[in-house]
Amino acid sequence: MQEKVARATLFLPGYDQRLANDAVTGMHGAVGEAKRRVFPPSSFTFKARKSPPASLAFLIAEMRQEVGTTAGDRLQGDTKAEELDPELVFADREGETLVKRPGEIRGRDLVLSRLTNCTVFVCDPCGAVRADRLQNCKVFLGPVRSVLAEKLDACSISVAAQQLRVHSATGCDFYVRMRSGPIIEHSNGNRFAPYNFEYPGQESQLGELKLTTDSGMWAKVEDFNWLRAQQSPNWSILPEDLRAATVVAPSEACPPEASANAAHEDDEM
Repeated sequence: MQEKVARATLFLPGYDQRLANDAVTGMHGAVGEAKRRVFPPSSFTFKARKSPPASLAFLIAEMRQEVGTTAGDRLQGDTKAEELDPELVFADREGETLVKRPGEIRGRDLVLSRLTNCTVFVCDPCGAVRADRLQNCKVFLGPVRSVLAEKLDACSISVAAQQLRVHSATGCDFYVRMRSGPIIEHSNGNRFAPYNFEYPGQESQLGELKLTTDSGMWAKVEDFNWLRAQQSPNWSILPEDLRAATVVAPSEACPPEASANAAHEDDEM
């Protein structure tokens, strides 16, 4: 459990890290007390001395040494692109249209990193999407279980997700469909509106994650840096007259035959 929490600190926001650390500390205390009650120590037995378990702080430091810290230019979701599956990464691109067609991801994780002036179309379900250091990009995503977005500047993000966490985003528009409220932290000037992306075969994909209908949760934004009762100044509802029209994926991103083939293969699985 300690190791899982340590690894999770690489992408969890500070608030969740503290909760997880407190929970692990409490579990250790409870387990130790239970052992003392069930197996009281004997004064006449000799036991082999075992090395104490590594502390949570030590494990966190070890994890961060493996993949980098979040300090300075490193991010909570930062990972070296060369260590990832190239089929599931768009990194270090500028002024390009980037596409993932139906059947190319199939619920796996996708990484978008260091993109400038790019347009991204993803017409396939994703497990998790991590986006960092995007500038002036437009990103259109199908259904996703969770999204972690960090250091975004002047971007437009369209996604249907069970969970969305945004860190260090400035001047971005989020068109989202959610099962829980979006979470923002260390961000400002961001606006939220209903999901606005469509492509053939999308409805059945949304159904698998129970995202076929708009629950209105896109407007229930939680700002972890604003604990007052008043509206946070770091985000707002995007006025209807300023919202972008619904975007239909271009044929090169979602050709009809690709959608049909992906649906047929899903039925056979």
